[in-house]
Amino acid sequence: MVAYYQGLKAKKGRREALSQIQRDWLEGKKGKKYQHPYYWASFIFSGDSTPMEF
Repeated sequence: MVAYYQGLKAKKGRREALSQIQRDWLEGKKGKKYQHPYYWASFIFSGDSTPMEF
């Protein structure tokens, strides 16, 4: 979740930030065990996908 909010602060859209995190996990950037969908598939995007203002 920390990386998600870092993406939001970097002006990424909400959907884009979540998708990037999931791709990072799937590619093994967070460690081999996190490639399993158990760790990343439960997070889904719903709602407004525009960037947030902080």
